[in-house]
This record gives sequence, C-alpha cells and structure tokens, in this order.
Amino acid sequence: MHLNVALLGFGNVGRALAGLLVEKAPVLEAQFGLTYTVTGIATRSRGQVIDSKGVDVREALALVAKGEALAALPGGAPSRPDAGVEFIRACPADLVFESIWLDPRTGQPATDYARAALSAGRHLVTANKGPVAFAYRELSALARTKDVGFFFESTVMDGAPVLGIAREGLPGVHVKRIRGVLNSTTNGILCRIEEGLSYEAALAEMQAAGLAETDPSADVDGWDATVKIVVLANVVMGADLRPQDVDREGIRHLKPEIVRGAAQAGDHFKLLCEAWREDGEVKASVRPARLPGTDPAAQVRGATSIVSYYTDVLPNLTIIEHDPSPRTTGYGMLADMVNLARGRHHGPAILARS
Repeated sequence: MHLNVALLGFGNVGRALAGLLVEKAPVLEAQFGLTYTVTGIATRSRGQVIDSKGVDVREALALVAKGEALAALPGGAPSRPDAGVEFIRACPADLVFESIWLDPRTGQPATDYARAALSAGRHLVTANKGPVAFAYRELSALARTKDVGFFFESTVMDGAPVLGIAREGLPGVHVKRIRGVLNSTTNGILCRIEEGLSYEAALAEMQAAGLAETDPSADVDGWDATVKIVVLANVVMGADLRPQDVDREGIRHLKPEIVRGAAQAGDHFKLLCEAWREDGEVKASVRPARLPGTDPAAQVRGATSIVSYYTDVLPNLTIIEHDPSPRTTGYGMLADMVNLARGRHHGPAILARS
C-alpha cells in the first residue's frame, strides 16, 4: 500500500511523528509493504505547505527547528486563522494525521477537523481526545459510511497500546471496570508535594519541564483526565458519555499536609480515573483518592501512567507506561497508520454494550 499523508499540526507531537516517518520508512516498507508520501503540512504559526509531488520532510523539520516558516518550501503559504478545514479539503491526501491544540472542555477544533477529514473520504489518525470523547459514535459511523479508517491510539497513554490491546487482545470479553492514573502533570505534582514542595513550587517545576501549560487548569482541575476516561469508557465499554457526565474533581484544593501525611503512613494520593457499570449504565469519575501503598496505581511516580481493565474473564489486566514523550505519542500515530494499512479499518470496536 502507498499512502499520501497530510500532517495537520506540526508541534512537538507532529514533528516527532514526522521524524519517525523518516526513520522508520525502510522498516515500514520491508515489514508491511507500506510506503508513503507526505503531501502537506499545516501549522498554526509556521505556515503550511501542500505539494502533490511530496514535501521534503527533513527540510520542513529543519526550517521549523530554526524558527522559520514552511512558506519557504515549494507550495508553501503563510498561516491563516481557521484554515484547518480548508487544508484538509485542499491537500491531496489519503490519510490525515491530526495533532493540533485541543480545548478539552469542548473537544474543539479537533472534532470539527475530524468530521471534515472523514467527510472528505480521508482516513484519519488523531492524537486528540476531543473527537472520541465528544463524537465517537457519530465519527465512527461516518468512517464506516465513507469506508475509511478512524484511529486514535495516542489519545490515552501516548503510544502505549491500551486501545489496541482492547481491540485485538480482548475479543468477546465483558469489561466491568476501568481504573487508572492517566494525567502525568498531576501525578508529578503530587509526587513532588510528597517530597516536600508546595503545590505552587511543584506546579512551576512541571511547567519548567514542559509537562504543564502556562494555564494548567486542564490538568490540575481534572479536565484532561476526564476526557481520557471518557475515551476509554466510550470505546472499551460501549458507553456514550461526555466529559460533563463525569463526576470530576481536580487536585488544586488538595492540601499538601494531607498528601504528605498519607505518604508518611505508606499511602499515596493519586488523581484516580474510574469507569464502571451500575444499573445498566456506565458511570465515571475523576477525583483525588488516597490509595494504599500496595495498590499498583499508588506506585506510579512522576510522568508514569497506569490503566487496569477488570473483565469477566481476565480479572485484572494492567498496563503501565513509563516516561512518555512526544516521540511515544508520535509512535502511537505511526502504529495506527500501520494497522490501517493492515486492514483494521475503523479503530477499536465497542467490546460490550450491556
């Protein structure tokens, strides 16, 4: 299979994916018979480029690394506000990789971009949680109607195959509960508070490390974790939740002395994400929880994430991802492209509805 691909978003994740596309091209061809041409790249601040003959990815990476614009490339143009949908329609691509900025409270503009890509008959691989949290059933149905792929492995735990394991490794199971620690920033903050830092100092450290935004509310108020548990509930448990359906509480008002007191007693506070079945419905929560030190979720430190599936056959299947990075997120998108080429067209199937 040969795919013409477009990259919508060329930030840390988009550039990591581009680097992996270059690095892994020989492996993709040798192992899977998969080749590709990058026919377009669009950014919010560095312009865009469309070239049906192929964009020089190495040159694009070098330009952006120097702070220059993609407009310098053949087919390049300046950035324009809200040009994402136009780029999707104009770029001659079979597959759109989407990794733009997302508002986790609304799922936009990623959900609109996902809808535009699928409506145009493009395969879609997204790293954004919004389309799955806010419009999973609609977009899955649209992908089936258009006979294109809709993949999103990197939406939860970066490149760890938490959705791929559910899709490929758990056929026919009944998932009763999902439980995990899914937000790196809050986990890092809580660990540093245990070690003696104030909340403000721990947050500043996460911001300096690039793990937290200047406005950290999406993380510390639980929005990022909420969107992730909604993705897992919708895809793996067959729910139809939205982030506003989740019982959400962040860590902003958790007192440091309580966190440190728990640690001294051998327990640990975590921003715990859960989805479970109750009275024929799937419910979900995100809230700080004091966990005993023997709990695997209590033992994850720093940016490490963990998720456990509780099923009718496998009592507890736990996946841990250590030290994620833009490269691991980019790898999840690359794996999605390979799975699309292998014929797994529409992403993870709903495993159980009752």
